[in-house]
Amino acid sequence: MKVALITGAARGIGAATAKEFANAGYALSILDRDGDELKKTATQLEESGAEVLSHVADLSSLEQVEDAVKQTAERFGRIDTLINNAATRELETIREITPANWQLAVDVNLTAPAFLAKWSAPHMKKHGGVIINITSVEAHIPKGVCAVYAATKAGLLGLTWEMANALAGDGIRVIALSPGAIETDFGADYSGGKEDQPANTSLSKDMRDYSESVIPMQRWGTVEEIAQTARWLASGEASYITATEITVDGGLRHTWMTRDIKNRIRPGQF
Repeated sequence: MKVALITGAARGIGAATAKEFANAGYALSILDRDGDELKKTATQLEESGAEVLSHVADLSSLEQVEDAVKQTAERFGRIDTLINNAATRELETIREITPANWQLAVDVNLTAPAFLAKWSAPHMKKHGGVIINITSVEAHIPKGVCAVYAATKAGLLGLTWEMANALAGDGIRVIALSPGAIETDFGADYSGGKEDQPANTSLSKDMRDYSESVIPMQRWGTVEEIAQTARWLASGEASYITATEITVDGGLRHTWMTRDIKNRIRPGQF
């Protein structure tokens, strides 16, 4: 039985990815700081017949990260796929960043994936393995409103290339998977990223409408579409893919013109 270690697995992309890998016959080691939601996800996976090991862990603590990898190896004897999915995002411009929020994002979005890979790789070496870093199109097309998120996701891309080259000799493939606008609470939250700020529903609707007008496929993606891509990248069907970025964004990264403007240029064609 193959084993997948997935961070940020309580909800959203992480939970969907855990379900996808369970359906493919993997045993699962899932991490999240939200213990209640993680328990719900674990229960659903176990009810579907999956073997699951859960870790309530704060990824800003390398001690907790290392312990989760050790427990996974002890329980299953191997790790085949690592999905570095967990992330934090503060909606702060470069004018608004604080040292504390900057450091937290670096710890969770960049440092934790690096050390999860370091500690997981020895358990992949004998049989090969796959590390998938969930990055973001915002590494390429930032909005100017979340400085540290864009910076850490760009850093994770660079780390992906470095890891892929360092670990290829051990039969380990490393790939960046970059979602665009995806149907998650995380992706739709334009409350300002602060607990004391109410959700700005009108801004969220404006952002949703605008993004759909720009995306060539005219819709947001689903968590299942990201999960299915991750599962395929981890399979033997993708055995010659490493040191690259797979973008799942409906064409968002390579467009800038809204449908409204395009229809004004060529009426009725879009």
